[in-house]
Amino acid sequence: MKWTAILKCTLLAAFAWTSTGLTWAQDADALLSRLSDEAKGYGSIQATYSSKLIDRASDFESVQQGSIQIDGDQFHLDLGDYRIFSDGITIWTYELAVNDCYIEDAETMAEDGMDPSKLFTIWEDDFKNEWKGETKINGELVTHVNLYPAGEQEKPFHTIQLFINESDLRLVRAVVKGREGTDVTYDVVTFQPNASLEKGLFKFNSAEFPGVNLIDNRI
Repeated sequence: MKWTAILKCTLLAAFAWTSTGLTWAQDADALLSRLSDEAKGYGSIQATYSSKLIDRASDFESVQQGSIQIDGDQFHLDLGDYRIFSDGITIWTYELAVNDCYIEDAETMAEDGMDPSKLFTIWEDDFKNEWKGETKINGELVTHVNLYPAGEQEKPFHTIQLFINESDLRLVRAVVKGREGTDVTYDVVTFQPNASLEKGLFKFNSAEFPGVNLIDNRI
């Protein structure tokens, strides 16, 4: 099982300069800068979301509900069939159906795709941005900004579309557009900054999963 495959079925994964013109680029930079300032006060985060995966190559669709807790570079992601734990050094991916747990290096996995601990600050990484204007989602006025990976390393996605409510600096939707024809739309359902999180949330405890098969993929 590959980490990028799980990301395609789940997370938001959600957040320069382009050739669309000076005014648009300045607006995008200003908005993302305001989001960064807002994110500095988040502290621990607890959020829920719904996701819809569309694989055009195989004509496949999947809808899923998920929740995530974040504290610094640590995160816990509950996807129903999968639970993913990370203490910032190690990632444990537990597959409920077969009682398997895959162990990976967090740094290596982050290089292969998006880092869930940066779900609400991904725009601060090496991205170019493009202001796309305003639109409405379920009657709510939002601003559309595109992010494009910069640098030499190719990501499994080519674009992240952000839809932001500027009035309260709230991410409403993110769309991750994959290079292999798979798109995932994430709608943020609830978002709680400065959340009180339980201890032990970010490390996999095999004692809580009797008979679990540990598969260590670390180099």
